[in-house]
Amino acid sequence: MKKLVLFAAAIAVATPALPLTAQDTVVVTGSRQDRSSLNAYLAPSRGGGGPSAIGVTRRADYFVTPLFVSSDSRNIDERKSELFKMLGETLKRAEVEGIDIVAGRYGLEPVTSANMLELPVAGGNRPDTNRVKIYARIPLRGDDPKVSKTAERIKEFVEAIPATGRSFIDIGTTGLAIDDPEQYRKDVVAHIAKEAGAYAKLFGNDYGVSIEGLHSDLYFQQSSETEVFLYIVHSFDIAPK
Repeated sequence: MKKLVLFAAAIAVATPALPLTAQDTVVVTGSRQDRSSLNAYLAPSRGGGGPSAIGVTRRADYFVTPLFVSSDSRNIDERKSELFKMLGETLKRAEVEGIDIVAGRYGLEPVTSANMLELPVAGGNRPDTNRVKIYARIPLRGDDPKVSKTAERIKEFVEAIPATGRSFIDIGTTGLAIDDPEQYRKDVVAHIAKEAGAYAKLFGNDYGVSIEGLHSDLYFQQSSETEVFLYIVHSFDIAPK
């Protein structure tokens, strides 16, 4: 029996991706992959570490930039008051600028003046500092969206937000988000079935293929400046019928 185990699993180890949850919009995490470099996306004949990973590459729906609304006042109650005051100003400015403010660990939900106080307050990078993490979300539009242009827009947006006391905003690295990744599961499975069948044909008409793992989580990670790679960790067996 010939058994072929795809290297989608290797990608999951090398650059952590997140299992899908039932969220409308999901932050794409994991290191961005350059599909022209020597990595698990490429076959050995092209200088990579294994067979091409089977999945679907598609354009993301949004650029998302983490914003850490913070305060380093000495008194903790004062810190919280100041950072939430600045968060309120952030929401007002975002409405003027046409920027969505969202929050969540994986799934993103809108932040409003009505629910902002429910956001978790975490410690900052320095002593006597607290912060709230939100995202500025901007749709990918046009034929050639650029991270650099988005980063500049976010920088100007943050600079226009008035501070209260010792409050301030740190800007994180702009990433990607997608709506309802589960909608691409059937497309990923179709690609897997097509490639598995092609491998089976190499052994002749007397061989068939069985695939395991299609019920497992759908994974996703950034593959270029504006694209997301979605895949399922799986394996398939080729054996005589």
